[in-house]
Amino acid sequence: MTYRIMIVEDEFLIAMDLEDLLSEAGFEVVGIATDTEAALALARETPVNAAIMDVNLARGTCGIETARRLRAELDIPSLFVSAQINEKLRSVAADAKPLGFVTKPYMPDEIVAKLGAA
Repeated sequence: MTYRIMIVEDEFLIAMDLEDLLSEAGFEVVGIATDTEAALALARETPVNAAIMDVNLARGTCGIETARRLRAELDIPSLFVSAQINEKLRSVAADAKPLGFVTKPYMPDEIVAKLGAA
């Protein structure tokens, strides 16, 4: 079975880099969303196993709240990938039951390992 990943990232180049590294690692990237509403719409129309989630998204939306909604409404876990990973963020995001946290700039094998352990 192919592991299906949604990328929720508002920075185009980072989203493209994540898509390339996930595809090369054997994951299926089902789409890229830049804000909460786009992420929820994509997840509702396409089967998704997990989301790669930035913390600050387009239109002032919050990646933590997006992850909470994906988990609560659709049982989709998120892996947070952000330059802002700290203990406060980990605590605030805990109720989204994330797969983990990866700090930008990231190492490709770090993301693949976190998803592979899911």
